[in-house]
Amino acid sequence: MAYNALSGTVLTPQEFIPGDLVVGNIISGNLSTSDGSSLINIPRVYNAADNALLTNVGGDANVINAEANLTFDGSTLTLTGELTASVGVSSSYFEGDGSRLTGISTGGGIFTEIDASHAYTTSSLNVGSDATPSTPLSIVGTSFLSGGLIHKRVAVTSDHTISTSEYYLGIDSAGGAIKLTLPSAATTTNGQTWVVKDESGASGTNHITVSGSGADTIDAQNTIVLMSPYAAISIYCDGATKFFIY
Repeated sequence: MAYNALSGTVLTPQEFIPGDLVVGNIISGNLSTSDGSSLINIPRVYNAADNALLTNVGGDANVINAEANLTFDGSTLTLTGELTASVGVSSSYFEGDGSRLTGISTGGGIFTEIDASHAYTTSSLNVGSDATPSTPLSIVGTSFLSGGLIHKRVAVTSDHTISTSEYYLGIDSAGGAIKLTLPSAATTTNGQTWVVKDESGASGTNHITVSGSGADTIDAQNTIVLMSPYAAISIYCDGATKFFIY
């Protein structure tokens, strides 16, 4: 094999086509004093940028662009602009307030779909579920409901400690006297309310006792007793040490 080395300025035809005249002809070498910007049909990178990913431009196999708006530093893929997915985007979590998300019916953050007809929130509000939220739902201002209002009801047939997630306590004391213990007032929310009702009509014989927790009082007493059939009381709390009947 032999090589012909050229020096100086070489004037060439418009195109080199090795092998057309003599099989095996090859043009080789390097461009030590040029960036090769005038060469054609040779893939090269334009707009080089740190950590930029390379993309094809205009379907031309010889044009490669370094996208400054799409970078990867080995651990984080960063996109400046819009992301479009024809199927879906998955992640262990998403950051941001989601204020500009559209077309979202399920997913973590606000709602998580359990089945086609139920959606459960991940924080204070449950839709389609009677599960206990992790924190209270707080609404500042006036609330308006255009439909009915449903409170949680718990059926009680034996001694029971009332929780902050309960509202109606439906008592059946036909099997014997029942004691209800209120939660510690300090663990409740100021203004929280419970309704205790003798649903069996047996409290005239088998009394229903409602007791404060520890030193907490109910209308200045530690306990109150329902002693007549179908008796009921409504109780609210100050969120500190006291419960009141109304």
